[in-house]
Amino acid sequence: MRSTTRNKSIDEFAKEKFKSIKTNDKRYPFKLRYINLKPRNKSLSNTMIILDNSKDCFELSKKNKKSKDFYIEVQFNGLYQPSKQIEAEVWKILSKMTKRFKAYSVDIACDFDDSLAVSKAREYEHANRFKKLKIDGEIHAYKTSIYVNSPKSKYYNLKRVLIYDKYEKQTYYHKEKLKPEFTRWKRLELRFRLKNKFLDCIESDVNEAFDFMQDYLRMIGIWHFNIEVILEQTKYLNNPRWAKVFKPYALAS
Repeated sequence: MRSTTRNKSIDEFAKEKFKSIKTNDKRYPFKLRYINLKPRNKSLSNTMIILDNSKDCFELSKKNKKSKDFYIEVQFNGLYQPSKQIEAEVWKILSKMTKRFKAYSVDIACDFDDSLAVSKAREYEHANRFKKLKIDGEIHAYKTSIYVNSPKSKYYNLKRVLIYDKYEKQTYYHKEKLKPEFTRWKRLELRFRLKNKFLDCIESDVNEAFDFMQDYLRMIGIWHFNIEVILEQTKYLNNPRWAKVFKPYALAS
């Protein structure tokens, strides 16, 4: 287990990604550490991130009347990235973690093509889309992302909605060269707060996510919805002996 400062690329990505959950308690300082699950890895994919004294850790400690540093947050990010190879070892370790420990939250995402830009200038149009789905919450734009925090809706335990320009992120932030057909690539990401162990409640949460995603995609005229990847991921979590590498297919040659 190493501090993220030991890996310049991971440190840059981690500081940007986790700045919103950073705390400023002098007695219980916020710390970022990582374990690389792939040799010479330079991204948050194939990495186990360990967070000490995050906002969620403090919130959970307060709720359960524990000391502030009682909990440690562990995150597995980027479990499906069409521009990166995800190693089978990730699923073997994550399977053990989800069976042994309680998951606090899970992000479920879908990728799609859309001509509507994700930006501050288009925030009103995205807000109208969510309004049609009766999603109420605090909506704000940041760079090429639109967030809906603490949304109120019919969807069970939905904590956050995020839509962002995946092509822009991978091209300009991660410096990846993608195939031309991915220029309209957007990602819709839903965060659910869990109450039990991951595998005990994932079916109900996945179904809620599917309902939301299908409603959203149909609203913008997309009727084909492929769930093969998440079914494969769930299979690997249940039985990691089946785990295989997810190979990239979006990179330009």
